[in-house]
Amino acid sequence: MWIAVQASLFRRMAASLRQLARLRLDSRCWLALLASASLCACAQAISPQSYGVRSLDVHGAKHVDEEAIKICLATQERPRTGFTLGADDEPRCGVPPFDASRIPISLWAWPWTDWPLYERPIFDRDLARIERWYQARGYYDARVTNVERAADEAARKIALDVTVQEGQPVLTEQVDVLGIEALSDRQKRRAQRAIALRIGEPFDEALYDATKHALTSQVREASYAKASVTGHVLVDPTRKRARVTLEVTLGPACHFGRVSVSGNGDLPARPVLGAADIKEGEPFSESALEDARRAIYALGPFASVELSEQARKTEPVVDLVIKVVSGRRFRFGVGAGIQSGSNGALTGMDLTGDAYANPSVWDAHLLAKLEHRNFLGGMRRLSIEDRPRLIFGEPFPNAPTPKLGNLLVVEFQQPAFIEPRTSLIATARWDRGPDPFGGGFMRSDAIAGLGPQRKFLDGTLTAASTLNVNLFIPDNARPYPAYQATYFQHALVLDLRDLPRSPRKGAYFAATLQHAGYFLPSDWDYVRFTPEARGYLPLPLGIVLAGRMRIGMMEVTHSNISVQPGADPDGYLARLRDLGPLRQRLRGGGYNSVRGYAPNTLGDITEVGSRLDSGGLRQWEASAELRVPITASFGTVLFIDAGDVSRQKTFRWSAPQTTLGIGLRYKTLVGPLRLDAGFAPGSLQTIGADPRTREVLDANGRTLGAFSESHLFGAGGAIHFTIGEAF
Repeated sequence: MWIAVQASLFRRMAASLRQLARLRLDSRCWLALLASASLCACAQAISPQSYGVRSLDVHGAKHVDEEAIKICLATQERPRTGFTLGADDEPRCGVPPFDASRIPISLWAWPWTDWPLYERPIFDRDLARIERWYQARGYYDARVTNVERAADEAARKIALDVTVQEGQPVLTEQVDVLGIEALSDRQKRRAQRAIALRIGEPFDEALYDATKHALTSQVREASYAKASVTGHVLVDPTRKRARVTLEVTLGPACHFGRVSVSGNGDLPARPVLGAADIKEGEPFSESALEDARRAIYALGPFASVELSEQARKTEPVVDLVIKVVSGRRFRFGVGAGIQSGSNGALTGMDLTGDAYANPSVWDAHLLAKLEHRNFLGGMRRLSIEDRPRLIFGEPFPNAPTPKLGNLLVVEFQQPAFIEPRTSLIATARWDRGPDPFGGGFMRSDAIAGLGPQRKFLDGTLTAASTLNVNLFIPDNARPYPAYQATYFQHALVLDLRDLPRSPRKGAYFAATLQHAGYFLPSDWDYVRFTPEARGYLPLPLGIVLAGRMRIGMMEVTHSNISVQPGADPDGYLARLRDLGPLRQRLRGGGYNSVRGYAPNTLGDITEVGSRLDSGGLRQWEASAELRVPITASFGTVLFIDAGDVSRQKTFRWSAPQTTLGIGLRYKTLVGPLRLDAGFAPGSLQTIGADPRTREVLDANGRTLGAFSESHLFGAGGAIHFTIGEAF
């Protein structure tokens, strides 16, 4: 039936095309038909009584952005495809910055786009709008001095050129804030920092309004919920100076009253009230409202969360109504894909350990994912993802005889565990496939974690503590036996960045502590500590200087892995005993590490046949990036990475393994697409004699040679393509 319907549609489309072929269409319509591959109509024709606006240019805008002016006009030129050079996003009418450095590059207009029509009365009002726009920016003497209209009578098109004379701006000379005497010294300093107007810079009405809004927020944060801010500006047109006075009416210091929930339907109100964590009688603050909104939304079942304040007229009390709108509670999806270079490990604040990658294999897989955001009531969240895989044991796109594998991930979250803001998170992961750390042999690797997680300090600090069990079961006893590791993992993350996906300023600190065995059943007793720090410094023209430093320390004090004389010629068991479980070892190299090396190949490494045995007990890494935007969406990066992973119990600073590289970035909704090329010059890998163990052995432990480095254009290096910044 489906095939018959499709055949009928194709016949109708063919008939429509034959009819169109008989018509006399101009060349731009044929181009539109070819480009869109559809039966859409061409752009609306311009009537004989009208003109289409071919272009609109504003000349003489020296201190402000021409595009910021044009976006506020009713008369618009015909849209053209192209791009903008500069770090700033497209302007919005009346929204700073108004002096952005951008160069628009217009290429062509698509044939099917409509022509904006030129209307003289509207354009005359736009000329007045330009002068008023300049006055709002502090240029009170700005005038439109010339207007040229170049009309093409035959084509009914018109080009508009407007020339302005900006004049001298009125500068902000003084800003006084009155009425905040009752605030503490700390609150006064915060109120002063809320002033967006800068002394000696042009007085701007948008910044004036933004200052009043920010000042109101700071005063409300100090519990004055009924506060208001008014102001007036005295302008001296002769001296070109402006004095700003802001008057704050504090009103009474307020506290929260009754808190209720609406719109939750059949969902219980108790978890919402618990997540809000606002008690009757607590001092009012805007940060408490924002923290509550964030925590309620994180519960999962709600599409939107709004906190409505209801101030009592005769009392210093603000009642609160939490208005929620339910979203989709059940989601199910299926798909298919190809994956190369990554084994899909969980990253970030996961409970199961670090990410890993294996570029020597690829797979074709099906994908099924189920998510329930009110599992068994109480707003519990359950997520199940399964990936049956055909695994090919060579780099993509080579396709030898595949092996069957599977990746199953289950996550469960229980809100309001122990106390309202703490969640209990359980994860389980079963990976049936080749060892991702370079071993290549088939095994089952199962890991499960259970523990609480909570956010503090307005969501900037996240703390988690989990109990984890890792079971490793190879298909045969070579090269590794089955083992298990039981360990606690404690993680702290302090995120002070402005934009986590693409930060421009701020800092990030993280530390993870693992301890296995001792009083827990485990084949190892070990302690593993991995702290990390990142910093971001904004520079002119949207450039960002970013840096990262991280170290790792692991101490294995006991192991149940036994090594019988003569039973371990290639040293696998000895390394397993001394270095700890495969998943928990320290490793480096790859797209989020030293980028001149393939994943897991930094520092000491042994290759036996086609199997890599990597990882160590000490790790250090340092990276610096200069992120240079070319357009608002596209940019480039210059980077330098250095680091080492050692099997010894000392840091090896004499093996920096330095990478120099360049990368490209393209912003998307889920983070920047990233292409990095890292070069590892031989002279920058070690200082003096090479202290690294980089060897190739046969099955009997005999040395065959040195490990072959990854190469890029004949030199040491690697290329990485992924999504998200390196740090």
